[in-house]
Amino acid sequence: MNNTNAVKIGAKIRRIRKLRGLTIEELAEKADLTKGFISQMERDLTVPSVLNLKQVLDVLGVNLASFFSDFSESEQNIFLKKDRSLTETNQSYKVENLIPKLKYLEMEPVLLTLEPEIEYEKNFEEDEGFGFILKGSLELAVDSEKKKVAKGDCFYIFFDSKLKLKNLSKKIAEILFVYY
Repeated sequence: MNNTNAVKIGAKIRRIRKLRGLTIEELAEKADLTKGFISQMERDLTVPSVLNLKQVLDVLGVNLASFFSDFSESEQNIFLKKDRSLTETNQSYKVENLIPKLKYLEMEPVLLTLEPEIEYEKNFEEDEGFGFILKGSLELAVDSEKKKVAKGDCFYIFFDSKLKLKNLSKKIAEILFVYY
């Protein structure tokens, strides 16, 4: 039997489990299944019955219909510029979601484009994030720490922090953010 067209649910279950902050042991216990079964399911070494899959998805807070509704999109690995979506925009800056179609992401990469001499602020209440300066020269402030940064520099923001960026140049600045 050729399984090349078989639906592989394991990676998606693993992604959602990790997103929910559960270990394999915790998921197995809450779903009333064995750790070995969950491990094999996540590696697509076993195909769960509908009942077992529902037990797992109930613990993860996902219903069967929504789990399979976006399945074809969740297998996408490559995203083109045309796939991006604007999440915030005004005359001073724009924020583009670089991977707009996937649910159950652990990371959310976005591109922030700042017009010349513009400030951008964001409160990281529950998220953490990594930033990488792609273009421009900026003044970067994280809470009380402040530095000048430029192309090639990076930073990390912990939750409960305030980020403030100011484009110091006469050209646009671009920052790649990856939120977790």
